[in-house]
Amino acid sequence: MVWHTVWNGTPLEGATAQTTELQQRLSVTSNLHGGQLRLRLRAASAAEGPSVIDSLNAVVDAGAPTALLQHGSPRIVLEQGQEVLCDPVPLSVQPGATIEIRCQAGESQSAAALSPVLAHGQAQLETQGDVTPTGPAAEALSTMLTLPGLGLVNAVTAIEVETHGPVIGLALFGDSITQMGFWPAALERHLRTEFPGRTAVRNLGIAGNRVLHDAPSSQPTFGPAAGSRFTPQVFGDEPVGLVVVLIGINDLVHPASLPEAATEVVTADELLAGIGAFAEVSHRHGARAIVCTIPPFFGNEAWTPQTEAVRQDVNARLATETSFDAFVDLDQALSDDDAATPAQRDALHIGDRLHPNPQGGEAIAAAVMPALRPLLTDGP
Repeated sequence: MVWHTVWNGTPLEGATAQTTELQQRLSVTSNLHGGQLRLRLRAASAAEGPSVIDSLNAVVDAGAPTALLQHGSPRIVLEQGQEVLCDPVPLSVQPGATIEIRCQAGESQSAAALSPVLAHGQAQLETQGDVTPTGPAAEALSTMLTLPGLGLVNAVTAIEVETHGPVIGLALFGDSITQMGFWPAALERHLRTEFPGRTAVRNLGIAGNRVLHDAPSSQPTFGPAAGSRFTPQVFGDEPVGLVVVLIGINDLVHPASLPEAATEVVTADELLAGIGAFAEVSHRHGARAIVCTIPPFFGNEAWTPQTEAVRQDVNARLATETSFDAFVDLDQALSDDDAATPAQRDALHIGDRLHPNPQGGEAIAAAVMPALRPLLTDGP
């Protein structure tokens, strides 16, 4: 028996908030066979004090609620920066099953770790009560909460199942295009159809993340450089057989859009070396890796001829100068064939010509599947 992730959220770095009478319902769809379930919880590293969860319950396919405890207690206290696992509970889970997590934190207190959940992505979130952003990331968090369909899940960072049968751990590593969940959700739908019970997908995207530079001080939620977080986040406690890498666009747009990053312009050689290293690390850990090209963003306010030249140079060389096991061309997936400069089709982005919408996510997933399919077929 091995524990695998059914759903996960990546907590926002430096995000703090005050919560009042918070009740949340998080609903996800399983692609795993399992007999036990547990939750992973985390407190914010910058929390002003302990975070208290008054009650946690799991419901599978609208059945009876099952209490989730820590060391036999329904009241869970998370100290600053602490991560805990709930006690496993015997719950049968099948591919296609709906898992609902109900979490209540009644006290007025500093929030635990906050992970974004976007409607139409990999999960649905219902929230009652207040989440009031505080601290250096308050402005960014407040802006996030105005986006349609976006919420912040308190404390819960992963739903895990003790699996039956062989499962391939699949890590999707990237930035906001991945974290938003549109293409991961579409990919999971394909996987449930073609490989039911065979894959455990983790979303390791962080909005604003760059390959070569840490987050600027004004935007702590962008996280540490992908080059430094890749190994500990992808190859932690959970087995990983395949990694899909889709990252690099923020290394191009941030110097043009953020004053703090103006001096952090990257060359094609630097960005190619940074992305290529993810294949080498994956192979050292016994995993295979797929790379997606940096998607087009012509028409976005951060686009320049110089960044486009770097993007196209990196993309042209990813297939021949790195050791990835497969290559996915996102210009082909997202752009019009006859476009003089590749640009995302109007129907495929959220309005900024940079972030794919649910239809764009489906286009990415459809492009990834032909690269992924033979690697999964050869797996366990």
